[in-house]
Amino acid sequence: MRLPEFNRWSARWRALPPRRRAVFAALIGVFAAPLLFGGGFLLGRASMSSRSAAARAADLALRNEDLQNQLAILQRDRQVSLIADRLLQKDLADRDEKIRSLRAEQAFYSKLVGAAAQPGALSVNNVTLTPVPKTHAWNFTVTLTHSAEGAKEIQGSLSVAIDGVRADKLATLDWPALAGANAGGGLPFDFKYFQQVQGTLMLPADFTPNRVRVTLQPQGAAAVTRTLAWSEVTQSGGASGAP
Repeated sequence: MRLPEFNRWSARWRALPPRRRAVFAALIGVFAAPLLFGGGFLLGRASMSSRSAAARAADLALRNEDLQNQLAILQRDRQVSLIADRLLQKDLADRDEKIRSLRAEQAFYSKLVGAAAQPGALSVNNVTLTPVPKTHAWNFTVTLTHSAEGAKEIQGSLSVAIDGVRADKLATLDWPALAGANAGGGLPFDFKYFQQVQGTLMLPADFTPNRVRVTLQPQGAAAVTRTLAWSEVTQSGGASGAP
């Protein structure tokens, strides 16, 4: 139905005089130009706005990615700082512990030297024996000192012998009898200023100890012997060694 109407209007248009058609055409152009211009302007602005929004979105995406990268770097830096701080704290704690240990050793050595050590001599400073429960065995600790100024390392062996009574007779148990046939010539020592030598000895059930003799045999030097009363070295107050 629209085609006949168009044909009708087209026929009327051709029926108009040329001058009138020119006037109508001019009027149509006058009114259509602003509409076309406005439409084009609006379309242009819409297109520009769309491109601007897309550009802003792309810029925001890049900035967001950059901020995420910066955040990741900061987090890694923080983790590295935390690890480095923990390592530093551990190192400081280890150094403090080492300093405390050295101070304790210095105090102990000063006490040893001031108490009984003879300047410049290898000596037996202290002997302690502790019974092993429900046995005839004793654990012993012998503290050695070497207080010579500028002393060098000293090596040698330590042996223990015990004098006492057995079967109503005086008897002496030497190192092999106390420590076993495979004990050799004694326990080794190797130190510069002081050392604690520890071991275990076994007493016969029918033996009553009275005195302890500790003998040091340094390499290339004369032997050093110290004798102490059994009651002086035992922490059990003079126990006989029986369980």
